[in-house]
This record gives sequence, C-alpha cells and structure tokens, in this order.
Amino acid sequence: MTRSPRPDPTERAELVHLLPPPGDPALSADRHLLLKDAFMQQITEPPAVRSRRRLALLAAPVAAALVVGVIVGAAAVNSRTPGGATTATNPLVAVATGDAVGVKPLLERAAAAAGREPTALIGQGEYVYVKSRVAWLHLPDDDVKRAFLDQVHDREVWLPASYGSEGLIRERGETIGLSGATPNSRYADLPTDPAELLQRVYADTRGQDSGPDVAAFAFLGNALRESLLPPTVTAALYRAAARIPGVVLVADSVDAEGRHGVAVGRTDDRGERLEWIFDEITFQYLGERSYLVRDTDMGKAGMLTGTTAVLDRGVVHRQGELPK
Repeated sequence: MTRSPRPDPTERAELVHLLPPPGDPALSADRHLLLKDAFMQQITEPPAVRSRRRLALLAAPVAAALVVGVIVGAAAVNSRTPGGATTATNPLVAVATGDAVGVKPLLERAAAAAGREPTALIGQGEYVYVKSRVAWLHLPDDDVKRAFLDQVHDREVWLPASYGSEGLIRERGETIGLSGATPNSRYADLPTDPAELLQRVYADTRGQDSGPDVAAFAFLGNALRESLLPPTVTAALYRAAARIPGVVLVADSVDAEGRHGVAVGRTDDRGERLEWIFDEITFQYLGERSYLVRDTDMGKAGMLTGTTAVLDRGVVHRQGELPK
C-alpha cells in the first residue's frame, strides 16, 4: 500500500496546533481514537522504516543520572539499515531537522496535560521509585577508539524524598547504595512560576557546561529523568523550557523502549542534541535521546550518545520496595 510522505517539521507543528487546546475538557473515547487515527496516518513511516529491528540497535542515554557518567567517543560506522541505524557497535540515527516555531505549542500542551495529573503524596522518609530502560556509552581506558555502547537494559532507582538519606540503584545485575544521592526534593521544590523557575535554574547552573542555556536545558532534563514532581512543577518546567533560546521541535524521535514520539531538543556547542520525547496523543513524557547532529571529533553525525525510557514511577516506604 502506498503511503503519503511524512510531513516536514513545519507541517508537524501545524498538526500539533490542530489538537485540543490546553484546558479543554477531556475527549471522549471515540473522539480520542478518531483524532489518534487521523494524526498517526499523517506521521507514520513505511513499515520497513519503523520496524523494531531498528530500535533494537539503539543505545546509551545522555548525561549521568546520579553516579553513572556518560562518556562519548568516536563512532564506528558500518552499513546502514533503512531506518537510519547501523550494524556497528555505535549506531547512527537520522539527524532530524529542528523547528523553533513548534516548541511553545507542544510544550504548552505538555504542560496542560501534566497539570491534570494527580499529585503524588511523598512523606518524610519515603522514597521515589523510577524504573527505566537505558543504555550507556563507555570509554575503556580513556581510549576514544574503543568506545562502545551497552545493550539497552533495565535501571531501577530509589531516591530519598529529602536530603540526609541514602538512595539505591539496581542496574546490570548490581545493587549499589547511593550515598549523598540527590533527593527528589531538589527538583520537586522548584518554583511553580515558569519565569521564577527558569531564573532559579540559571542561577543554580551558572558556570556549568558550555553555556547558560545548555546548562539550564540539561538541568531540566535531569529533573524529568529520575524524579516524581508535583504536576504544577512539571507544568512550570515545560513552560520554562519553552523560553530557553535554541530549543527546537523535532518531528519524530524514539525512546529506549522503541516508542515513537514528538520531541523538543537543544544542541550544545559540541554538536550533541538532547531530546525530550513526548507521546504524540497524551503529551506525556516518555524518555530522552541524544546524538551528534554533525561530524565532530567525538564521532559521525547521527551517532547515538544516549537513550532512555521511563517505564514506572511511584512512592514507596523503603529502599528495594516496589510500588503497589
């Protein structure tokens, strides 16, 4: 069957505008399915391009969460699949064109969706549990020529509600205590006014990374990745991110679980773009992806440097306990 070509980012932004405006009552089930079918018909790639064989090659998320660091090395490039990935150790993805115009409408809808979520009550001495699918890029013996990507694997963390308690991580078959773990309150206590929140983030990240805008976007990405935020804070975070210069809409991105979504991203001075991925219908945060948008000393354009997918979040009484 012949399918229409995928829309460019400008058309994708127009499609976002067609979705219900923030604050409208929830759609009926029939109307939701109708909109989803129409929307997905416009954005779906041919089956060979969107096959899960491509997704099995994805690896390595951007930026360390807590104690695990991401080290970026040179890409090893072999033959490419129709989906844009390679059969090499370090896969490549298609470098997407960004569109600044669509950022604010998308993040406004994500903020509206987040604001309708119920508030999770986190008591003193409790823990936030987050389960993700992740992969990391490693650099053995500081040799960029030997950089390799992990297999995508499960990661579970238990973060204390506030300062003073130890966290816990389970990853790659190991259980490790996290002394001095960043507590959930570090992000959950951010201001609920977008302008005030962004001002706080710029102040807290001054002098970090390759510039204030890069550092601010990375900080907000950390807050999304492994935490459980009040809906009002999440909404303010999205609206604050829309004010950061250089943030663009990316028409299609894929998380570590193989879920396609619409994304917003920002490229740093090293040519690495970090993307936050949202469900195309519900606008819920799915995960993130990072890759090089141009050839650099680190590797080829399209070299994947990170991928994550959030699978579960919840509140538990003790480390090692799972949400009910």
